[in-house]
Amino acid sequence: MTEVKKQPEQAGQSQKPTQPQQQPPTLGPYFLSVFLFGLGLWCLYDGWFTTDPEMFRHMDFNRLMAVLFIPFAIFDFVRTRRSEMARKEKAASKAVATDDSKS
Repeated sequence: MTEVKKQPEQAGQSQKPTQPQQQPPTLGPYFLSVFLFGLGLWCLYDGWFTTDPEMFRHMDFNRLMAVLFIPFAIFDFVRTRRSEMARKEKAASKAVATDDSKS
């Protein structure tokens, strides 16, 4: 077996400056709740209020999805809101505790 050894970089060569890798944009904590609620409203309209004869084929599906999506969106919003409030409260109490220990 032959081993390939890498040559150390020579002092005369310059390295390209590396740019810090940017994080992808994050979705807000309430994105799923808002998305599901909007989808539920759309299904609600298509299931009960539309007059388009083409949508009558999908009426039962839309009614079922509206009944599932809207309550789950409300549940997820409440759960996320409580989680966010607890996280902010914990961060605030931690900041107060570190300020008290510095005194």
